[in-house]
Amino acid sequence: MSSPSTESHQIKEIEQEKLMLEEYLEILSNKDSISQEIFDSMSHELRTPIVSIKTYTDMLLEGHFGKLDKIQQEKLNYIKTNTNLLLDIVFKMLEKSKLR
Repeated sequence: MSSPSTESHQIKEIEQEKLMLEEYLEILSNKDSISQEIFDSMSHELRTPIVSIKTYTDMLLEGHFGKLDKIQQEKLNYIKTNTNLLLDIVFKMLEKSKLR
């Protein structure tokens, strides 16, 4: 049988370990929060120019700035396709980060 002082000592050790674990958990939680903030900011910074490129490309293809020849249309369609791919990647990254 263990003595009351041994049990008391064990309880204190367990309480100290619990406090340490809670502190670690808080540190990890803050780290995740900071990482999420950085990721959100980064994705916003990526989306802004991509959306501008997409918008102006669409406007050019729709003839808002004048008539385009076939080669110009092909090149702009290439830009449009790749811009859409980039936006899809950014949105998929955002979705996955929100699932964590």
